[in-house]
Amino acid sequence: MKNWKITFFCFVQICTLVSILGCSNSVKPVHKSSATEWTSFRGNLPQADGTATEKIKPPLYEFWTFKAKDEIRSSPVLSKGILVFGSNDGSVYGVNPDSGKKIWEFKTEDVIIASPLVINDRVYIGSFDKYFYELDLKTGRMLRKFETSLNKKGQKSVNSGCVIKSSAATDGRSVFFGCNDRRIYALDLNTFQIRWTYQTNDWVEAAPLAIDGRVYCGSNDGNMYAFDADSGVKIWEFPTSNSVYSTPAILDGNLYFTSWDGNVYSIKAETGQLVWKTKIDEQASASPAIVGGTLVVGGMFNGGLAGIDVKSGKIKWEMNTSGGFDAGPSVSGNIVYVGSMDNYLYAVNPDDGKVIWKVLLKDTIRDSCAIANNALYVGTRRGVMHAFTPGK
Repeated sequence: MKNWKITFFCFVQICTLVSILGCSNSVKPVHKSSATEWTSFRGNLPQADGTATEKIKPPLYEFWTFKAKDEIRSSPVLSKGILVFGSNDGSVYGVNPDSGKKIWEFKTEDVIIASPLVINDRVYIGSFDKYFYELDLKTGRMLRKFETSLNKKGQKSVNSGCVIKSSAATDGRSVFFGCNDRRIYALDLNTFQIRWTYQTNDWVEAAPLAIDGRVYCGSNDGNMYAFDADSGVKIWEFPTSNSVYSTPAILDGNLYFTSWDGNVYSIKAETGQLVWKTKIDEQASASPAIVGGTLVVGGMFNGGLAGIDVKSGKIKWEMNTSGGFDAGPSVSGNIVYVGSMDNYLYAVNPDDGKVIWKVLLKDTIRDSCAIANNALYVGTRRGVMHAFTPGK
């Protein structure tokens, strides 16, 4: 009798577990396409602060994956029904955002970690092969390319053979990007020729921010720079204690960015004057996002995501993980999505730092999420692009 009761109890427990798992697995991703876009690194221009135009709420469910031949560090963009991203395999991919089917592939001669920029059905992206490319969005066909080892007169520069790691930005007239020849470039969108360049004292891996007639860009020389977008005249430079890989976010006249010295900085966009700085890690490279009055950004090594008051610089909360953050957060509604080097994709409440939802992607995430078309897209070191959408 006793053995019968034990057997029955175990049977009930197993049935309950099966029932729970069955309910979980019965939730299906329900993807409804929308016309929203994500056209540049960190979102849509000109603000490009990681904020999506549509709201998606967790839990999210994977509805397709696409496998490249190598790591994906290039943050994806989406425009006119085509998801575009680069890979360490040297290719730029155009993928159907609803199905994950490849539409086109453009092969360069080296690694691509820069995020694409889409302007008027044209894709702009740089490669380690030292070329900056203009591609047709619909077909992936190369329209033009610019060799960064050439100076304004078309002559070979001293720093020939440089690589492009920086994503690009635009003010509608020029396209701006950094290069490992230590220069920031402004190319004319009509002629694809140099309008101006500025040489810093080290590589420029950070993506610029182009807004309100100015270009803001960090350099590995430890400075954040401000330029006149039209002339390239330097307006100011602000020094940190180490490399600046971060693209700044801007709010109410202040710039917010991280430095490899582990600090988050707030400075006046007009003058470059320091407002505050806050230490979040030993080193930091991620580009921040702003939700309401909270700046959200992660450090590289300690595995912490921080919520910082934008006015005072005081840390409001910290969310600890087992890996660091190279990716900048993306925001949809009042939810922050960010991938970590601990292999998890997180959805976090920006008010208190509580994890709302997370999913294990089984490899390092170093690119920022793109949120558009009622979906979230993110790549991993294994070369897998994942697409997530709400379920039913």
